[in-house]
Order: sequence, then structure tokens, then C-alpha cells
Amino acid sequence: MDFTNLNPAVRSAAVISKLGKNAECRAYDSRLIYVFSGDVSATVGGKKLGHLGSGELLYIPAGITYRLKGQYLEAAVITFDVTAENPEPLSRIEPSVPEEFDESRCHYATLEPFDRVMRLSEMESEADGLELICNLFISGEGAFRARASALLKSVLLRLAESVDENALPARMVESLDNYIRENYAEDISNTELGAIFGYHPFYISKVLKDKKGITLKQYIIKYKLGAARAMLENTPKTINEIAEETGFTDASYFTKTFKSAFGETPKEYRNRFKDGFV
Repeated sequence: MDFTNLNPAVRSAAVISKLGKNAECRAYDSRLIYVFSGDVSATVGGKKLGHLGSGELLYIPAGITYRLKGQYLEAAVITFDVTAENPEPLSRIEPSVPEEFDESRCHYATLEPFDRVMRLSEMESEADGLELICNLFISGEGAFRARASALLKSVLLRLAESVDENALPARMVESLDNYIRENYAEDISNTELGAIFGYHPFYISKVLKDKKGITLKQYIIKYKLGAARAMLENTPKTINEIAEETGFTDASYFTKTFKSAFGETPKEYRNRFKDGFV
């Protein structure tokens, strides 16, 4: 997916405790609804979506008929254009009943996947960002619209990735990188990573093979060796210390693995950098 033109123009953002008249309507701009607590009953495009609960997010593109019911709730409602092609008006455009809808005023979203309805659960990770967008509009200070646009773009990108199955491998590799970076000194096993990421180790290994050309075990070893090489170049730590700190079982295994990867022992490699220590 190409998100070059994704640059949301936010018109309004607020945390609400009840929904309007519960009548069927059509909006001239797009809207994002996130439920902090309570319950929202939604019918969108003539299809009953049932009840949205805490942590659920609903995206409704411009021009779609919808009906929302709910009270005694706390929900963020953000109205916007997906791109900045139509920045005016700056304030919220009031929705219309379907029979009075003016097609010429509608800012239809043509950028995929924002041209269709999206509903996602377990989106608690976006709660703080959406609340901050609403707070920016309450304050109305400084470049609040630009800041809100940047925050919403980040949320929309995650939304698009969540509905794009092809994005899963990329997100998995990124998460794997972050985990190994923080834990490479530990004895990281394939089974452990499978449990942490909720996928069979064979599947994780397959994703890495497709993306990086190496297996999961090779990926972990490669990261450990990269950290060890940096230590050899930039620190006076002993070979034994580096082997231990990068999670190798012993110095001899570290030396053997290092030479297999780089064609020289850790000591030989270090000798090329020894004059650089300060």
C-alpha cells in the first residue's frame, strides 16, 4: 500500500458521553470512533455491526450511511478528511439525513483501505494517542491542528496495517528485532520466541526466511555476533567477557561461531582495531 498521500485534515475531535439523535445519517467527512468504556450499537452501510465495547475502534468513510446508538459511555469521535486535499472548512461538517445528502459537498476517501468501513477490537494501544488528539482540540493552542494530524496519521497507519494481512510479517520482524535487541544476552530459544509472539517457531522462522533469507536460529546468532563485533571494535573487554555478555555458552563456542561467520577469530578481528581504544 502506498500511503504517500495520507495526510489527515482533522476538523473536530472530542470525548463524548452520549450520541446524538440516533437517527440514520450520512457524513461529508470521515470519522473515527474509539470506545474507552460503555457500549455503542452500530449499523453502517445498512449492515448491523452489533455492539462496540471498550477498546474497539470503528472507522466510517465519508458518504457511508450509518446509525449509532449509545449512552453512559466514554468515546473519542474524530472527524477528518483522509488527505489534506480538502482542508476547508476547518470545523466539523454536520452530517445529513440520507434523503437530504448533497453529493457535491462530500469529501470521499479514495485512498485504500480508507475507502471502506473498518472495525477492530483490542486497540487499547491507540487510546492515549486518540485522547491526546481530543485534548489538543480542547486547548486550541499553537499548532494543534498540525499536531493532531500527525498523531492521527500514526493511528491510521496502524489501522491500515492491522487490516492488511501482508503487513503481519513486517510487523513481526520489527517486533523480533526489538525483543532480540533488548534480550540478546539471554539464552533465547525458538520455543520462547514462539510463546512470546503467539506463533509457532516454524512460522516465525518461515517469515524470517522469506524476509531476511535466514532461519530464526541464524537470525539470533547473527544479532549476537553483530553485538560482539561492536564490542571488539569499541571496548577493551576480554573475549570471555564478550562471549558471556552476548549470550554464548562459552568462549570456545563463541570463537568457533565468530570465525565461521567472519573468517577470523575474535582475537584476530580485534587486533585490527586495538589502536582505536581510548
